[in-house]
Amino acid sequence: MKKMWLGIGITLVIGLAVSLYYYNNRLIIDRNDAPLEGRYTSFQEINEHYHSAVFDVKFLARVVVSSAASPNPIRIFESVDDQLIIDCDAKVDEDTKHDNRYYKIDKTGKVLDSIYVDYSSHWGNFIGEFIVYTSDKGGYYNSWPLDGDTTRHEVIEWNKDNSWTNERVTAKIKGIKATGKYHFSRSLVNQSVWYLQTYFYEDKKWQLLWQQLPGYFNVPDEESPFRYRKDVFRSGDVDFQIPKDVNLLYFYQEEKMKYYHVIGGGDGGFSVYNWRGKGFFETEIAGKKFEFMVPKLVVEKERHNGFKPSLFRVEEAGSATDLFNPAFYHSPNGFSFYSPSAKLLYLIKVRQ
Repeated sequence: MKKMWLGIGITLVIGLAVSLYYYNNRLIIDRNDAPLEGRYTSFQEINEHYHSAVFDVKFLARVVVSSAASPNPIRIFESVDDQLIIDCDAKVDEDTKHDNRYYKIDKTGKVLDSIYVDYSSHWGNFIGEFIVYTSDKGGYYNSWPLDGDTTRHEVIEWNKDNSWTNERVTAKIKGIKATGKYHFSRSLVNQSVWYLQTYFYEDKKWQLLWQQLPGYFNVPDEESPFRYRKDVFRSGDVDFQIPKDVNLLYFYQEEKMKYYHVIGGGDGGFSVYNWRGKGFFETEIAGKKFEFMVPKLVVEKERHNGFKPSLFRVEEAGSATDLFNPAFYHSPNGFSFYSPSAKLLYLIKVRQ
């Protein structure tokens, strides 16, 4: 009896192996045995292991989970003193889904400092040399962008008891807009009553003016705090065309396989047989040629795109594609950021 069961087991294993072999050979229908040209053998993938006598490549940020409210989990924006701020969506669970981690980068590409902003009940807004934290009940601020100081300063509040006349409120807002260094507004509703909060910087202090409104009000973009923030890079932005500052030098075909394009919107997508391999690229960082390699790449050219190459990543034969964008932000100060995917960011600069 034991021999019979052993024989059945061996048969099942052999059958499974044959099935997997047949299945895999339907997914991969050809392989390229030609050696890679010698010129490209020194190209490396951009990660923390990239080694060069000319460039330093430093891992900077990884986002574990991207929230639905943040389609670009890593963003870079300009700040005071020719600095850049890296803004990372810090969500790892439901309790941290609105939190952010910020890194301060000086004009030499050095990471000066970082700060974790726990949303709790306040939302952090970068306004010039300040982070102003706003909420439905009031706010506070610090000067971290300017000097790294995280001391909490309370915002001075006016007319919270709604004792001012509308004429007085209107005159004050007019004066704020005329002479205030910074000012922005936000609207909110509390127990069906709408309010306008006008934050402003005056007499070297942040202050807040309350105003009760007759009904619903939406703050226009030109009055919102976001107008003070200029994003220069967002991870996860994709395009069917290769960025103009990146050149695809060579595509080395490794295996011809079946993979899928998932369209979305209720459509099931479609399958393709095409070559997957390595892409060899170059860009320019601080006036020097920077070369790199991207594995698991497929290149497609379609009539609707003028037969320009579009790049996709395919992790495994038979899997779905991810549109790939070799996305760099080149600082005018001579260093660059690279994001191979929406959730990763590297800093690249010339060795000193």
